[in-house]
Amino acid sequence: MIDVNTVSMHPTHFLRGVELIKKGRDDFQVPSENWQYPTEYNFGSPCEHYYAEVWVDGMDYQPSYWVIEEKKLDKPIVYPFIIFKSNEERIRFNEYDFQQLIYGCLWFRRDYFWVQNDDLGIYTDHTWPYLVVCDKTDFRYKDLIRVYFQHASQPRVEFWLNHKFIPLQYLEREYDEEDCNNWN
Repeated sequence: MIDVNTVSMHPTHFLRGVELIKKGRDDFQVPSENWQYPTEYNFGSPCEHYYAEVWVDGMDYQPSYWVIEEKKLDKPIVYPFIIFKSNEERIRFNEYDFQQLIYGCLWFRRDYFWVQNDDLGIYTDHTWPYLVVCDKTDFRYKDLIRVYFQHASQPRVEFWLNHKFIPLQYLEREYDEEDCNNWN
């Protein structure tokens, strides 16, 4: 049987991305009723030691984002990346800040696995100060922790983010428990 028999606006370098995400859904127990497809977000070059693409699927009311990574020219691996509680949360996340979050996470991963300069680049100003980790133990989905993103021009947006994509110094930062319990 053919799965996801359609075309995408965004190209992919992963020849079996659909199958990787289908397997990821089972491994990480993330539900979906929609086809998985590549987004415009990718990072690196397929022939380097780090390359990643962000794909999306999910429920009609809740988008799920996945990362497919190729590290050190090994076989690609899929990880759940960002899951929103609802479409409303995703819509409130302005595109610029969402893009900066994605690229900040992928910049960190590339540095961690390949470059190893311990340099978070421009994302120490653009992304990480505005991301708050609320609960490192609330694994509603395997490897994803509850966070929110907010600054003066970005209303608070709450979602789950894969903790493996957050630099340690920001993952271990103290948070205000009362503020974090303020889910819509």
